[in-house]
Amino acid sequence: MIDSPHLVYCKTAKGRDEVNNRQHSLHHRQRSTLILMDCAKNLGLIATAIPMPELQKAVPFLMQSGFIVLAQDQLLQVQPKISKTQPIITHDVNLVPVSNKANIVTIQTVELTGNPEIIAAVKQRMSTTANTYLGLMGAQVISRIQRCHTAEQILGAAAHWHMALRESKIGTAVAMELLAEVKTMLQSRH
Repeated sequence: MIDSPHLVYCKTAKGRDEVNNRQHSLHHRQRSTLILMDCAKNLGLIATAIPMPELQKAVPFLMQSGFIVLAQDQLLQVQPKISKTQPIITHDVNLVPVSNKANIVTIQTVELTGNPEIIAAVKQRMSTTANTYLGLMGAQVISRIQRCHTAEQILGAAAHWHMALRESKIGTAVAMELLAEVKTMLQSRH
């Protein structure tokens, strides 16, 4: 896996269910890794948020337990289901037929902003909410956010920020809404 930072993983139905319902008692790092497996980030990018030794333990476990699959394996599972007349768009994989005459599929990637003002605003929003909802317990999360310089790095830090909010008493109610807000801001083209 160290030699394959380009690999991209997707959540399976079981993985998506685990993120939503927490039924399988995953360890913190396993859960964080599972959340980051979104059919878009490669292991190299995820390794900026989760140390490589932890990834080396979590990824094989998640695969063997049926929580994730390689993105190319996901394409092979979905491809035969593609209708020749109707385009499909799924929430997790964002698959769209290239042509109505062929079952050719591409993965659409979301372009992140490079605007330093937007990046600074996102960092400020995340730091403020971490301070508000986590108090002193958010110091490590805020430190991680402040070390980010690119939208990709912020996405990695956002996973930890989001998990900390979800695990806090008062932050859990707003965690999903705040994560959606951060993602929207990072996808801004201004």
